Amino acid sequence: MKQTLLLWICPLAVAFAFAPLMQAADSPVLSPTQARLYDRLTHELIAPCCWREPIAIHRSQESMHMLAELEQLVAAGKTEGEIKAYYVSRYGERILADPPGQERTWLYYTPVLLFLTAVALGGWRLSSLVHSPAMPQHSVSPELLARIRKETESGLI
Repeated sequence: MKQTLLLWICPLAVAFAFAPLMQAADSPVLSPTQARLYDRLTHELIAPCCWREPIAIHRSQESMHMLAELEQLVAAGKTEGEIKAYYVSRYGERILADPPGQERTWLYYTPVLLFLTAVALGGWRLSSLVHSPAMPQHSVSPELLARIRKETESGLI
């Protein structure tokens, strides 16, 4: 029984041990420049199955296929522009993490400017409340004050 079990386990263990080496033999060897391009493009291309994550992170079947295909394109000497054009023609501009077009930097600055404006207006309003003059005192004639004192002293009030 033990011998039969060992006859099954040993080949499986050897196959699992050499599987990464066999898989590495299928993939092309990239130069350091090509490896940097491959790494950059894997973060710039979005997985077309859900359109949420770059293919470097996403692990769907489609993104795994794209990773292998991208590696082949980079190894073939295609430029970044050619590779992006290929994927844009296939999936549309949505495939790019940062599609070309009109820069919308105002979207970044508008909330900050609105916040700073609100803080400035709030500060101006608080300072106007703090520095506002006290309630105006009505001038009372000395005759009236004397009459009030006289009446309070005499106990009429």
